[in-house]
Amino acid sequence: MPSRPPHSSPAGSSTSVRALEPQDNTRTRLIAAAAALVAEGGIAAASARAIAALAGASASAINYNFGNIERLLLTVFEQGVDDTRTWLKTVAPQIAPLPHTPDGGAWALRHMLAAWTSDGRRLALTYQEAITAGAAPAAAWTRLWRDFWIDTTQAFGLTAMDGRVLHAFFEHEALYNLSAWSPALESAALADMVDHLANVWLKAPHRPSRDAIVLAERTAGTRPYGSVPPAAMRIAKAAAEVVEDKGLAGLTHRAVATRAGVTTGSVTHHFRSIEDLVAGAIRGQVQAMTEEAIERSNGPPPIDDLLTADILIAALRQHVTADTPSPAVIRRRRLFLAAVRREELALAGAVIRFSYGGTLRDSLGRIYGFSGGALVLQAGVLARLMASIWFACAGDEDPAAARLALFTGIEARFSAQAGAACNLGHTDVSDG
Repeated sequence: MPSRPPHSSPAGSSTSVRALEPQDNTRTRLIAAAAALVAEGGIAAASARAIAALAGASASAINYNFGNIERLLLTVFEQGVDDTRTWLKTVAPQIAPLPHTPDGGAWALRHMLAAWTSDGRRLALTYQEAITAGAAPAAAWTRLWRDFWIDTTQAFGLTAMDGRVLHAFFEHEALYNLSAWSPALESAALADMVDHLANVWLKAPHRPSRDAIVLAERTAGTRPYGSVPPAAMRIAKAAAEVVEDKGLAGLTHRAVATRAGVTTGSVTHHFRSIEDLVAGAIRGQVQAMTEEAIERSNGPPPIDDLLTADILIAALRQHVTADTPSPAVIRRRRLFLAAVRREELALAGAVIRFSYGGTLRDSLGRIYGFSGGALVLQAGVLARLMASIWFACAGDEDPAAARLALFTGIEARFSAQAGAACNLGHTDVSDG
């Protein structure tokens, strides 16, 4: 089992903060309280009043010790970087005995994801809050992980680009592997994705998929692109707008009905549960972003126009090398962070996690002829890599150049594998 990192007591535990009082000053207690609240409920939960109450201090102590609450939160994130560095020194030796091969690199990826999102969960949640908020320390935190993966792959006899690819996938799943919806099924789906990643991008031996990601998508109830009727899509867009304005807590059938200009009964007809509404909000966000892209003269072509490999690659390049991350990706991350902290929304979190690849799937099927489980796996892993490029390069000295270089490396290996698979007719996982 992975070693327990510093500050790994349950997030938000007042006991862990109070235990510091005899030997630590008010400043330390305020940092510990703020860190616990951010990990448990996000930045929104870390109000000055809540922090002061948990730390056993007055609200004015925040201004006295830090100047303002923003500086206190920055201190929390800076400490998170230091704690992660310490945590890595403890956990990294656990992967040293693995074979120094592409398979070993893949196994290291799975182990570190499991360790970070379980024993390191509090740090992992705080890291995601820093990224989503655009906090300055997030770049240093990302750089720490980037360097870890580059150093690890090179120690395993792999290349720096291999390290960048593993880091990109890690950045994505370091968030989504926080899901606690169905641990066994999600672990199996992650294993399928990592095996596929290793085969395509690290040149590890091919291993037949167990179709766990297909089962995860089906069980979670995700829907493919274009499968939502127009009336339901109108409501889904309204749900996305409600979430944008009021957050996940404001997403109710009544609020969506008011925004869409329909009856509450119409909303419940298409989206019976809150999980359905969250899933609808995700689809509404994706659809809205697609329509916005079509309306922009410099936007990428709509998905139905991606008929050749060159057009697809050009559209992907334009998306992932932009100066700012896709708003749809940011909104999806925020929704997931909110859902993953609420047990009753575990299924909604799974819908968000396993919706990746839906819009890319049709294009890969048309262009490369992939079908069945192979199509789901190809689209799912490629979409996750594309969505994480901006974040994986945020700590680089020249993020724009790093994004282009990483995209080029990912695209080249994918195109080579996809082209070879098409030539051999191996476009279904069951073909091997």
